[in-house]
Amino acid sequence: MKIPLSFNRRHSFSSITAPLLSRTGAIGEDDDGTVPIVRSQTTADGYYDSKLRRGFNDLIRFRSAASVATYNTLNSFFFEHIDEEAYLPDIGLRPWLAALGGFCAQFCSFGYMNVIGLFQTYYETHQLVDLSPSTISWIGSIQTFILAFGGLFCGRICDMYGPRWLTVPGCLLLTLGVCMTALCTEYYQFVLAQGVCSAIGASALFYATTSAITGWFSKRRGLAFGVAASGASFGGIALPFLFDVVSVRASFEMAVYCVAILLFIFSFTAVIVTTSRVAPSGRQPYRFVHFYLRPYLDPVFALVTLSLTIVYLGLFVPFAFVASHALANGLSLASAFHLIAYLNAGSLAGRLFSGMLSDKAGKFNIYILVCFMSGIVAFPFWYLATTEAGIIVVAAAYGFASGGVLAMYPALIAQISPVREIGTRVGAVSAAIAFGALASLPIAGAIVGGEEGPVANYNGMQIYAGVAMMAGSVIAVIAKGKATRGKLLARE
Repeated sequence: MKIPLSFNRRHSFSSITAPLLSRTGAIGEDDDGTVPIVRSQTTADGYYDSKLRRGFNDLIRFRSAASVATYNTLNSFFFEHIDEEAYLPDIGLRPWLAALGGFCAQFCSFGYMNVIGLFQTYYETHQLVDLSPSTISWIGSIQTFILAFGGLFCGRICDMYGPRWLTVPGCLLLTLGVCMTALCTEYYQFVLAQGVCSAIGASALFYATTSAITGWFSKRRGLAFGVAASGASFGGIALPFLFDVVSVRASFEMAVYCVAILLFIFSFTAVIVTTSRVAPSGRQPYRFVHFYLRPYLDPVFALVTLSLTIVYLGLFVPFAFVASHALANGLSLASAFHLIAYLNAGSLAGRLFSGMLSDKAGKFNIYILVCFMSGIVAFPFWYLATTEAGIIVVAAAYGFASGGVLAMYPALIAQISPVREIGTRVGAVSAAIAFGALASLPIAGAIVGGEEGPVANYNGMQIYAGVAMMAGSVIAVIAKGKATRGKLLARE
């Protein structure tokens, strides 16, 4: 049977034919670790090599009446494989659709997490007024931990099956968790709904889209991650204002439902537009040591992970406590809520600026700079800020610096990792830094509640956050020295 000329190399059946032709039903690997991809010949006669002809004939037996257009639709929608030669990195619409998916996913994941200070302050003054700040902070701390630790599983799932296996359940779990938060009245209910259920969904969305972006971009990867990370800042700006307006005019329950609707819209958009350029490897044995421990034999990878873990001990402390610190210094509840938006507005600029600059100045250089800047803003500037104007300036400045940290984290890991292991390695790093995130807010909450006086309670916490982030930047300098063999001024 003659192969239709309209069947071109941009619409490969390889993701369908490979499982059908394989005895095990999975796509295997060659000796060099790459996935065999059935490709068309590039000659003008319009015929394919023998593998593709056999695969096409097998498909005809299964679906003799199906048209080429139908198979093209199935291939592009249900399968994550896209011909790697036909779609080069950084070129065309599909890479920027993946960046849009990352933007929407980070709006729902880190954008939702960036407003933990809003919920922390609201719970302290309403539903959980009888509990200490340290106890309440466990809700946000568990949420942060699961969002980060989920990468241990989500990264590998994405490498094996593609992003859509994660984005669909992520959208559903996130929406369910936020809706259930509106109905909560007891502490354990908030932990399960907000801290666990919504965090699992947010984690799946974040790691699926992050892995997809790394395959679509090469030279402009820093910019792409900056664009995607800006979604978290937009979420941090929009969600506080939405919550404040609706909660004042209606109720807490209605405000949370409105947040859930907005998160569903963005997460569903991420489901639609996110695809992977690199073919999924198919089902493979879960070799924990090989995939998650072997990368730590690389001293650069180990030092970067240690740096991020220490940075995460202090990174989200201002996000959680800037509003309650403002209340302690005499600001109104509405003004305190608006600080979360100011902080995220600064974060938006920081994410975009650091992403663009890192493509020129180097990922390591920008990461070290923004980590040190975050520590300086937290201590001494936040330490000295007691007036409303001063606190607003500090919030915006910290948002700018910390936004750069969050934008550079996946780009830096991608730079020091093989392309087919990026999802797994991001997961391995995230599992480690999750423990820093888990401990950070309870430690800060304990420091807040451990001294006398309304303002003095926050002094030790501000010192703790600043020192942690500056220490992380020092370790990053050592990691860069290892990576560049002592050339600390190199553009890496």
